[in-house]
Amino acid sequence: MEFFDVIIVGAGPAGLKCAETLGNSKYKVLLLEKNPEIGPKVCAGGLTGKDIEYLNLPKKLIDFHYNEIKFHVNNYKFNLKNKNNFAFTIDRKNLGQWQLKKLKKFKNIKIETNAKVSKIEKDFIIVNNKKISYKFLVGSDGSSSTVKKYIGIKSKKVGIAIQYIIPTKKYKEFEIFLNSKLFSAWYAWIFPHKDYVSIGCGCNPKILSSIDLINNFKKWIKNNQIDISNAKYEAFMIDFDYQGYQFGNIFLVGDAGGFVSGLTGEGIYQALVSGEEIGKIILDKNYQSKKIDKLLEIKRKHNKIMDFLIKCGKFRTIIFYIGVLLLKIPYFKKKVLDLLA
Repeated sequence: MEFFDVIIVGAGPAGLKCAETLGNSKYKVLLLEKNPEIGPKVCAGGLTGKDIEYLNLPKKLIDFHYNEIKFHVNNYKFNLKNKNNFAFTIDRKNLGQWQLKKLKKFKNIKIETNAKVSKIEKDFIIVNNKKISYKFLVGSDGSSSTVKKYIGIKSKKVGIAIQYIIPTKKYKEFEIFLNSKLFSAWYAWIFPHKDYVSIGCGCNPKILSSIDLINNFKKWIKNNQIDISNAKYEAFMIDFDYQGYQFGNIFLVGDAGGFVSGLTGEGIYQALVSGEEIGKIILDKNYQSKKIDKLLEIKRKHNKIMDFLIKCGKFRTIIFYIGVLLLKIPYFKKKVLDLLA
């Protein structure tokens, strides 16, 4: 039976960052990806300034960058502007392939694609009918995490998102649409990319059913005269139910760990940070992650805002209006940018 010190299940941003952190270490590392190619993922591809700074991304990888976001509250429009760019879009395949290239120089890391995990036990996994033992296991396999299910964690805080990927260069602005009647406490978006645009929305299915969300989204698409005749429809789950990241010799990172923001749906930055920090913990059992503590502190603030918006009910539209108006005040604008970007 083959043995690896660390097996990482899932080669998304978190898994790739965790593997990079373990590069050139004493550990023998196996990075598994169930898909045939590393990088592509159902995702709107929005990034914040934190992501860009953290990754030190080459400019050529960024599709568009913005120092302005257009907010819509029903028919009211407001532009949130900043001196520096704070919103970005990137193609997920390009991001994944760029991270992957960083791993090529490490001789202690083995990468396998088309590698589906069918069974997990406390000291071994079965991948494509092959038994492989491990010392540490890292679950980086998304919101429907097989590793998380093995641990026995049931997520109670799960969002859903749907989007159309439309091959067009028509859209140029980064836009957020707040419409309480259609999307409850969440929002719809337009995120332009070089050769396509992601237009989507999300919600908590416990607050707004998936059927209602789909019907409302169709209505919104029609009202905004968006042509989806040549579009690709996608749906995905967002697990924001954080319940811990270490369970003996097993760790959860990124979406699998519930690090995603339930307020914004942002998860790439959280994936990168949690992936790197878990790598450091594996390398040094006495390492204390202040960065994960900071992530969880921000996550708690996001949860409080989300809970408040849900409780507002029929008054939510008024709260949206007030919130957008407050963004005109420099103090509140800075607070929001610090919290979200």
